[in-house]
Amino acid sequence: MSDVGLPLSVLQAARTFARDVARGVRRRGVRTLRPASLWAALALTAPAGATGAELFAVPTPDSYPESVALGPDDAVWFTEKQGNKIGRLAPDGRWDEFPVPTQDSRPQGIVVGPDGNFWFTENRGNRIGRVTPSGGITEFPLPTPGSYPFGITSGPDGALWFTLSGTNRIGRITVDGQVSEFALARTQTPYGIATGPDGNLWFTGFNSNTIGRITPEGRVAEFPLPTPDSAPQGIAAGPDGGLWFTEVAADAVGRITTDGKVTEFPLTSDPPGPASEDARPSRCPSTKSPYAIAAGKDALWVTQHCGGRLSRVTLDGHVTEIGLDGLRAPNGTVVAPDGTVWFALARSNGIGRHRPEDRQ
Repeated sequence: MSDVGLPLSVLQAARTFARDVARGVRRRGVRTLRPASLWAALALTAPAGATGAELFAVPTPDSYPESVALGPDDAVWFTEKQGNKIGRLAPDGRWDEFPVPTQDSRPQGIVVGPDGNFWFTENRGNRIGRVTPSGGITEFPLPTPGSYPFGITSGPDGALWFTLSGTNRIGRITVDGQVSEFALARTQTPYGIATGPDGNLWFTGFNSNTIGRITPEGRVAEFPLPTPDSAPQGIAAGPDGGLWFTEVAADAVGRITTDGKVTEFPLTSDPPGPASEDARPSRCPSTKSPYAIAAGKDALWVTQHCGGRLSRVTLDGHVTEIGLDGLRAPNGTVVAPDGTVWFALARSNGIGRHRPEDRQ
């Protein structure tokens, strides 16, 4: 299904909003940094009904949690875009927060690396960061000014690969800090990136309406999407051998095979409910704005930044929505091996957890 078009005004508003969210144009107050290691009681928001949505409140106020990753010890690591920290929520409820040395670096994406450390992008700091499990941070400056690194993934070659949204390039950094960059012919504003089952890296072109593929050797192919101006953003390898991605301005998710065939699935078209139920941020256009996507064992999970919900998308495109009981602006997401869905809540200043009934 590819006809998921919306009125032009809505598409333009959605694209502008999503770009604003991604770049962090609007700034909220950030308080003085606290000590790096914090003990805090977990603040749980009891779910209404049977949704199972919980909120773990981040100690630093207005930190704007952005992306999440799971550690081998089941701790949740995340970026604090406005707090300028890397956070960790341990399974026993302990909070740790580690300040990024570069001021106002706007940490964005985060992933566990092949070396057992966590690697993250500094969208405004123009650096790639590495944080050890004990919280030691090293930063690696990028060679090209104004690169605005965004998404990051662990590659099949033992290196980290990332998108450079400001210069329309793909970057690669070895675990000892050696950086390479690859130019893109067509892609504009690459955002999400993921390692595919074919051993290549796949990425979204937000402003070019494309999905791209780059081999570990640097050979690039780019595929246009059927829906115009769909603003693809997040991308993840699915359990079915395809790559799945979000289309922010089209309220849809897409799937691309490793040979470039695209299918698109509109998200549930039911009204999202009143703002009091779904906590739609005031800047949101009249879309759900699907943001991040992560793979479970038999489905994909999508955050609706503006819809204030999660979407579960089966491999044949069936969509189920999960309410978050007023929790606001879900962004990055990851699925644990037991099926638990973790997600960043930018405007509820916390980490969310949803435990599906059928999880193992």
